[in-house]
Amino acid sequence: MRAIAEAVAPSAEGLPGAEEQVPVGAPMSRFMADLPPEVSRAVRLALRLFERLPFPWRFSRLSLEARQEYLAKMEGARFAPYRDLMLLGKLLAMMGWARDERVQAAAGFEARCAVAEGSPAPRSAPLGSLEPLGDGEECDVAIIGSGAGGAAAAVILAEAGLDVVVLEQGPHVGRHDYPTDPLEALPLLYRDAGMTIATGRPAIPVPVGRAVGGTTVINSGTCFRAPLGVLADWSRSAGVGWATSLDDEYEAAERMLQVTPVDTDLMGRNGQLCMEGARAIGASGGPISRNAGRCVQCSSCPVGCRIDAKRAMHVSYLPRAVAAGARVRAGVEALQVRIEDGRATGVICRAGSATSAVEAAAARNGAHPSLRSWELRARTVISAGGAFGTPELLMRSGVRNRHLGSHLHVHPAAWIGARYEQEVRGWEGIMQSYYVDEWESRRILLEATFTPLSFGGHWLPGVGPELMARIRDYGKIASIGVHLHDRSEGRVGRSANGSLRLSYRLRADETADLQFGIARAAEIHFAAGATEVYPNVGPVQVITRDRLADFEATRLKPADLRLEAFHPMSTARMSSDPGEGVTGADGSVHGVEGLYVCDAGLLPTSVGVNPMMTIIACSAHVARGLAGELC
Repeated sequence: MRAIAEAVAPSAEGLPGAEEQVPVGAPMSRFMADLPPEVSRAVRLALRLFERLPFPWRFSRLSLEARQEYLAKMEGARFAPYRDLMLLGKLLAMMGWARDERVQAAAGFEARCAVAEGSPAPRSAPLGSLEPLGDGEECDVAIIGSGAGGAAAAVILAEAGLDVVVLEQGPHVGRHDYPTDPLEALPLLYRDAGMTIATGRPAIPVPVGRAVGGTTVINSGTCFRAPLGVLADWSRSAGVGWATSLDDEYEAAERMLQVTPVDTDLMGRNGQLCMEGARAIGASGGPISRNAGRCVQCSSCPVGCRIDAKRAMHVSYLPRAVAAGARVRAGVEALQVRIEDGRATGVICRAGSATSAVEAAAARNGAHPSLRSWELRARTVISAGGAFGTPELLMRSGVRNRHLGSHLHVHPAAWIGARYEQEVRGWEGIMQSYYVDEWESRRILLEATFTPLSFGGHWLPGVGPELMARIRDYGKIASIGVHLHDRSEGRVGRSANGSLRLSYRLRADETADLQFGIARAAEIHFAAGATEVYPNVGPVQVITRDRLADFEATRLKPADLRLEAFHPMSTARMSSDPGEGVTGADGSVHGVEGLYVCDAGLLPTSVGVNPMMTIIACSAHVARGLAGELC
């Protein structure tokens, strides 16, 4: 790791060098020790392969110049696995290096959150005791997962007078407890410390949250309603008749979360450049609506909102559910739904993991949690662990359905950066601020999205001095995310040792759609004044204005793309036909009484936009129907 970091980020352009001034190998070793065993093994295996790849030489024994030359060849290689391995090494090196305050100061980067002057300070209510009691508890409704779907369901059921317990495997982390160091934040707030990856060509990272509040704690706060055409398709093709009647649920969620369009005067230059470029070429779009009220500065969303301006579930829905009598239990891993005579009667768990950031830090420093068996008995069970957690849990519980874990959609996304002559300082303003929907017919959505240096530096092309020159000018970088409304599918399964196994296969025709979207993002960048664009395509590292047509004419394979994704869904999809889905139109699991799903797994197809509001709306509808049955 040290040898890779030294080559990727040497001292240059006023930036302190990796290992020379900024330790990388030691903190990354500690980070890898925090990874789940199967993830740690995979990363360490990749690093060992890296070491032996220049056979008969060892990578770490090459000179600095030879290492940089070798990495540059890997980055531009036609053989996709070389590029993937290089990108992993570059990601780890940049995470370990760019976290250092000296690096951030030299690049001018600053992470900060703020609301508009004169706005009331964001407030949050307590959640009560999060400690699981004794060896078990009882309730009317057990909800497994505290993210968008589980929290929305908890409010409705608790306010209907039902005794509700919400289980969360991760800890509760408050605004004063969010680590500024990403190597501490990732293991605290993310499943697999953010290293959840769907295998395929290309492999796609799909990070999801694991904390009280779920992924809403670490997402960008973007709030879209599902397109009407998508909802109509669900009604017609999946037999979910109520899908076209969700306006009231959307409106209630928007009020609850203080959803507000971003002020274009205050969104920051990253969003304004996207807006100006889109208008210059006549492309439709608008300011993104967010669940953050009058927030005007957010550059720490991926590691938690430090002022609670973003109304994640742990500061919005969950306090409301607790006020109505619900209980939240943190540090509880749901191992299996207890199913007796075809009916769900509770949840078999393991309790004793960290319930707070303080306890999680103690465990990271060597304190051993006292784990114990724990069971929650319930009249009804709702799985709300997300599109990964729900199929994983139901498979362990013996639920058999050929669609369970299948049909995984993720909205594959490409980060398209660009260099401008003017100062952009994308961290000043809103992280995700402006959308372009001009090419909806091609199933493409563009969103102006700026990424913090620790998570965005590796997307810039080059290694060594070339990369350092771009990092030094990070204040002149703007970026646009290209999102695909995917028909491509993947699968959630379990490996032989019981760990999560993900795969995803990007179709050739949708590779062409993504290439089209990347070209349109580049066109917008150039129209706004960019001098060069970084498409994150293996064979093409930089596009200049005069080479855009050449890029569009290049025939790309799926493995040529460098993608990430943040919206897993559809792995327990609804269908009124038991032969076509895992759940019915009422959210109940086919073949098991008293077992429901309230998360992104329900969604019959890809939504095409950020799905949080649709997860809330669908889960709320399911919960209202369930409340009517139980009360």
